[in-house]
Amino acid sequence: MRVGVLILPAESWSVSAPYWRMAEEMGFDHAWTHDHLAWRDLMDRPWFAALPTLAAAAGVTRTLRLGTLVCTPNYRHPVTLAKEAVALDDLSEGRMILGLGAGVDGPDARVLGEPAVDAPTRTARFAEFTDLTDRLLRQDVTDFEGRFYRADGARMHPGCRQRPRLPLAVAATGPRAMRTAARHADVWITNGTSPHPGLRAATVDSAVVRHQLEQFDEACARVGRDPAGVARLVYHGDRTHSALRSAGAFAELAGRYAELGVTDLVVPFPRTEPPHQADLSVLERVATDILPALQARQNRTEG
Repeated sequence: MRVGVLILPAESWSVSAPYWRMAEEMGFDHAWTHDHLAWRDLMDRPWFAALPTLAAAAGVTRTLRLGTLVCTPNYRHPVTLAKEAVALDDLSEGRMILGLGAGVDGPDARVLGEPAVDAPTRTARFAEFTDLTDRLLRQDVTDFEGRFYRADGARMHPGCRQRPRLPLAVAATGPRAMRTAARHADVWITNGTSPHPGLRAATVDSAVVRHQLEQFDEACARVGRDPAGVARLVYHGDRTHSALRSAGAFAELAGRYAELGVTDLVVPFPRTEPPHQADLSVLERVATDILPALQARQNRTEG
């Protein structure tokens, strides 16, 4: 199993740069950040933009893969997002992963003054958003006319360093979004379930994830894709049952997900205050005592 961390863009770069370096030095496989204009508990607290943060992270790391968790259509357009992703792939020398999600109602969805979008429209918009983003990242020049988006001669020279494009990580927990992920994703993402999506942190339950894995396999079969070719990532941001309450708790959690076929696990980087308050020493123990065995197991599986 590959393991990564989610680093909130909630502190100035002089404070947060060491977190990204630390993630690499500890041996984690990837590090991610949220892409919002404002976010939940920290709505009126410092919060920085995701893509410049990743550009800075690319400059202080050398091997760590970097990703968005996740960019959404709430205030992103595929053409400008793809152009920025190409630049990040170059800055990171081919370490960028572009995470995409449908988005939910909330401040990000309303900040530009757009009318409210119902769930079926949001899902249809996400399918088109992902399709166009995929095309843009694969092609030098793209023309597109859709229901939600248009591209007239959108140029992406020189394109991604990673070929045929940088990896797309697609968040999907419902059947229609899973079909989008099955068509386009190199990595499928789930963060469990939430009673109030976007407004309350998800509760991650392994039984729910097991069912979602089965649903995703079925979605791949419906579009004629081998599900074995798609990595499966669980973001365990559950605050009620923190993955970092102890090294033993992390080991038990990771083992349970590995048995289900999850290939990647992401946990929040410890903060000194909520949200995601935890003891950094627990993450250090995970890195030294647990991470090498998980990575070796994943290497044997892929080999």
